[in-house]
Amino acid sequence: MKNVSVSESFVNGCRVVCACPEEPRGVLAWFHGGGWAVPLGEDSIVWGRDLAAATGLEVRMPDYPLAKKTPFPEINAWCRDYWKNLCETCTNAGTPVFMGGDSAGAHLALLSLSAGTPEKAAFIYAVTTLLPERERGSWAAYEKSWTLSPRLMDFFCKGYCPASASRRELSPLEILEKIPPTLLITAEDDILADQQTAFAQKFGATQIVYRGAKHIFLSREDGAEFRSRALCDLSAFFAGE
Repeated sequence: MKNVSVSESFVNGCRVVCACPEEPRGVLAWFHGGGWAVPLGEDSIVWGRDLAAATGLEVRMPDYPLAKKTPFPEINAWCRDYWKNLCETCTNAGTPVFMGGDSAGAHLALLSLSAGTPEKAAFIYAVTTLLPERERGSWAAYEKSWTLSPRLMDFFCKGYCPASASRRELSPLEILEKIPPTLLITAEDDILADQQTAFAQKFGATQIVYRGAKHIFLSREDGAEFRSRALCDLSAFFAGE
């Protein structure tokens, strides 16, 4: 594990936390989860630090605007501008740039893809559509999971995009035409699991299903086994192994 320094800066009024190993071999923008409603917390910062140590990448974690004050389209515009500027800066410097995120953060990242193309992208329990098949599959099988229930997801979606008619244009599964080489890490015990399978099949992404894992395992004490596994899988993926 590499030594990692952690620093903060501000971009367009929002904090960005940077976890940087010695002699980084590239930059990874990681958009944190939290239902578009939870700020970048200590759990996410620790995750970014460990991810930087495991991959050798400089991990930048934007504390993007939250939906409560800046719902769609403002929250998306900030993320898109951040990603565009980061890609331009890295390209001009000849630095490889990568994209990643978990849950709602993965969703925001995916919707920012067209602003700049990463060499690779990787997402953990990503929200890939706001139009789930509610009567069957993982949505029905795990609807009573306390980690992420349909009711809670509906609450988050309403806060993020109050107009339900607009949600099709906010569903990466429905609107994206292509993606870079992408890894999807899927928690089995998750109402979102089928979304990621459909996304992987449509775009040819690599999907790894963590059997027995629950949504938000990155920040759960009983998710340590899966968290460690994710660090290994992401390290191998970004290294091209």
